[in-house]
Amino acid sequence: MSITAAVISATRALDAHSNFLLATRDLYASDVNWVAPGRGMRVTGRDEVVRHQLREAASMCDPEFTFLRRHSSERQIIDEFAVRFLYAGAGIDKAPVAAGDFVELKRVRILDVQAGKVVQETCIENWTVLKAAG
Repeated sequence: MSITAAVISATRALDAHSNFLLATRDLYASDVNWVAPGRGMRVTGRDEVVRHQLREAASMCDPEFTFLRRHSSERQIIDEFAVRFLYAGAGIDKAPVAAGDFVELKRVRILDVQAGKVVQETCIENWTVLKAAG
């Protein structure tokens, strides 16, 4: 199975955000870089990236995902989605929202692939507070 098919398959089988992250862990290269330029974030290394993503997933109370677009080639995968959730207030470093906010996060994930593994994941994000805490 190609990496593209594996990512699409894992996404379709998405039961919960954290299950998806654990299921796709082995698709990352050991020295993968995860970048969110809008938040000035960079995480390096498969274990650190997965740990970071699991921490983010844990801070999303009752997430509702809407998948918007997917495109793939052997060298790049583009995955665009929106997720609405109540932000727990910890776990998403440099999040431009407050604890208790109901937010929508639109994220375009650009995954660069080499030798069948993701070597770079760039997340372009747009955060919207749909209902402020309090």
